[in-house]
Amino acid sequence: MMIETLVFSIFLLMSFFIGALAARSISGISDFFVAGAKMPWYFLTGTFVASNVSAGLFLGATNMAGKHGYAVYSSFFTTAIGYLISIAVVGIFVRRLSKYYGVYDFADILATRYVSHAKIIRAITTVVLPIVYIPLLAAQFIALASISESIFGITYGSSLLIISCLIIAYTVLGGMLGVVWTDGFQFLVLLVGLLLAVPIAMNYAGGGNSDLGWYHIKQLSPEIFNWTNQGWSWQVVMGQFAWIFAAPVMPHLITRFLTAKDERQILIALPVSLTLGMVIFASVIPLGLLGRLAYPDLGQGEYYYLALARSHLGPVFGSFALAGIAAAALSTCSTCLMITGQSISKEIYQKLFAPQASEEHMLLAARVTITLIGIITFAIAYIKLLSIFWLVVLSASLLASIFFIPIMAGFFSERASAKGAIAAAIAGGSAALIVFIINEALGTYYFINELFAGLSASAICMLIFSYRYPPTDEEISVYYKIRG
Repeated sequence: MMIETLVFSIFLLMSFFIGALAARSISGISDFFVAGAKMPWYFLTGTFVASNVSAGLFLGATNMAGKHGYAVYSSFFTTAIGYLISIAVVGIFVRRLSKYYGVYDFADILATRYVSHAKIIRAITTVVLPIVYIPLLAAQFIALASISESIFGITYGSSLLIISCLIIAYTVLGGMLGVVWTDGFQFLVLLVGLLLAVPIAMNYAGGGNSDLGWYHIKQLSPEIFNWTNQGWSWQVVMGQFAWIFAAPVMPHLITRFLTAKDERQILIALPVSLTLGMVIFASVIPLGLLGRLAYPDLGQGEYYYLALARSHLGPVFGSFALAGIAAAALSTCSTCLMITGQSISKEIYQKLFAPQASEEHMLLAARVTITLIGIITFAIAYIKLLSIFWLVVLSASLLASIFFIPIMAGFFSERASAKGAIAAAIAGGSAALIVFIINEALGTYYFINELFAGLSASAICMLIFSYRYPPTDEEISVYYKIRG
């Protein structure tokens, strides 16, 4: 226990120290919002992968893998395709946009392309981001507080308060620069923690013989190697294709490319990010199955990965495994806090109350907003209203339904107009939410997944409204500029 406490404490303090250190390099809005747009490929790789690996992967996905086996990989390979599109396509165009225009956040990306109705575009984005991200943030706070409660032997409320203060503090101090720096450190911790856990747990399951451990896994059930099974049906598999459309438009991923030094750094980071991402995903399945083997009667609200780390990996390696969960959650938290906070400060505070605010004033406003978002998240996490895995899936479906068509059409069609983008976002989000509610209430699979209803409605509205209300000359000019 002493080793666990020491390792975990060092990890938390290092995360805070790196974020605080970055604060010394913050000299303006560019540093705070986009890390000065000077990040090399290795920082891009670390921050991209770390920000997409959350507690949902370590906790929720390992539980799903333990129950359904390799069928869960349908979620991972579709995520990898989404990675490819987001880095190789969206990332390049976003970086070009930031090269020619003053782009600092997700709202800027859409508002710059659809400039004739920039205010409405910004308003939609500012409303959507807190709705999608605050519940997701709360899920990460819960995961972190639960781990800290177990390690330090304190109450959940005390643990949550400490964790919340830590996350808010290093995000507020270092901004996006601090987030990118700490992501690099946290990425290394989560990678080591996850990769070490597999061979050690496999060896333990076989009584010192990893081959025997694998043999025990194969005896669990023939269904664990099937593409579909009773609990992971073909409808669920098809639903995982949501990640192909979600990853390229997730604001906390897209804004990473605004921090890149140039397009070349993004292209170098592409194969490295894909490879490391697939290695991480590949580790989740055996860990879930090993957890099922060790804990066949796992209780409600318990997690295979957490149980393995505490009881089967030993104090040293178990500590790294626990720190890996914390690293994933911290990275996601800081990223989502930044995205939500800066959007509200720029699009509500600055636009409505202080249009002539100085950079120093805007930095203060952003930091205050991030703090307020953190306090709201703390309150939601305290009453524990959330689950993890399916909340992440719903968030992804809503983001893709609202933003995928406007963003991709904006990059690939000169005929895409601002009114088309607005109609597409509203129709896509509404359709996805309605179908989700119906499916949940009736236990149905209409449209297979709410995402496909959202994408269909969004695409139809984009076509109709862009034809009826063509883009302005200025919008067409922006299109050709980013197309090179």
